[in-house]
Amino acid sequence: MNTNLKKLVLTPTSWIYLLFAFPIIDYVLRKILPIPVVASLWDDGVLFVLVIFTLIAYMKGNRSLPGIKHLFIALFAFGLGLMFMDMTNFNASIEGFRAIYQFMIAFFIGFFLIESKEQLNTYLKVFAFVGFFVAFIGVLQVFLGVETSSSWQGENENITTRAYSIVTSPNVLGSYMIFTLPVAFGFFLQSNTRKSKLIWAGISLIMLAALIATSSRGAWFALLGVLVIGSAFVNRKVFLSIIAASVLGMVLLIAIPESTPVVGSVKSRITNLFSADYWEKSSDSGRVARWTNAYHKMRMEPLFGAGPGHWGGAVGSRYFGTIYTDSYMFKTLAETGLIGLGLMISVMLGVVTYAGRLTLKWKNSPYFYTGLGLFCGFLAVFFHNFAENIFEVPFMSTFYWLLGGMVAALATLDFRYANKKIGTRS
Repeated sequence: MNTNLKKLVLTPTSWIYLLFAFPIIDYVLRKILPIPVVASLWDDGVLFVLVIFTLIAYMKGNRSLPGIKHLFIALFAFGLGLMFMDMTNFNASIEGFRAIYQFMIAFFIGFFLIESKEQLNTYLKVFAFVGFFVAFIGVLQVFLGVETSSSWQGENENITTRAYSIVTSPNVLGSYMIFTLPVAFGFFLQSNTRKSKLIWAGISLIMLAALIATSSRGAWFALLGVLVIGSAFVNRKVFLSIIAASVLGMVLLIAIPESTPVVGSVKSRITNLFSADYWEKSSDSGRVARWTNAYHKMRMEPLFGAGPGHWGGAVGSRYFGTIYTDSYMFKTLAETGLIGLGLMISVMLGVVTYAGRLTLKWKNSPYFYTGLGLFCGFLAVFFHNFAENIFEVPFMSTFYWLLGGMVAALATLDFRYANKKIGTRS
């Protein structure tokens, strides 16, 4: 084997880069160069290889998982128990369990294979550049007037074009943008050269344009929320400025006519959310009805739910004909009950907490805005999961847990000591 090729294959970094290119590789293998089996299993293969690297790193005994490990153990044990509750539909339970837990493995990959904050910085640049590529395609779709599915039109709306790029839907693209945009904008704030600032400003603007073009209200509100929360990490003046800008923006949005290009469509999309007609239709057959149905499903077995794969997701649709819940949290509530939802929220917020700790740890360093961008991205995706089934999308779940593991490691470990022990550079 060629030396350079062998080095690439035997280096975990190369395989991690493949994960960060997940949306592009998956689209190419499924839509452009469909190869039987490979198209559906390539991500499993990459995760398997990285698990081997992770086990090797774990056996060296140089790192210990922080407190979040107890939540993971409880969540995994609880899921395993639920999987055996319905032996009549055991195949559905197995698939449902896999859909929930498989990509959480990426947390441990990230934790044990990250080597330094400089390496995280490099990974995040790849993460942001892939996001920019996906965003650019989304913006191009709107520019070319590519029509979207009627199923993506809201109640009492007539939207013919919503950006969805090469991912599953406009809402998934919106979630992807609220994850990558804060990271890209963090690089803009972190840059110390004019050229670098221009590049990251351009990338951020394209991502913002793609986010607006998705017409994903859940993503819009999630990003607005984390901008307010994240600004508190900077200083009081910035926090108050963001609050004032948000209030002013809402006032201007109300005053602007709906005929105004771009902004008018944003206004129409948001104001429709507060109309009586929207809530009537949504409560009858839309998102609110799906949330209500999930809640009533939980009431039948409040502590344990209906079981993994039994409600509101791809597995539930395939085995039981249930419709998508349009909320990962309500789906989790219906499938795993109050205990499962509590554990899931605790683990997800655990990642957000580590990102917050890392941001504070880097407060007076050049990496402060890197940590802040990640914190905002994690929190935005967490919020968006209340309104959409975001973790039903493999690449979104993978990115959350992979970067979450890296953040947890950098927030809790002394890397100067750890890297010295394993003979790597800090």
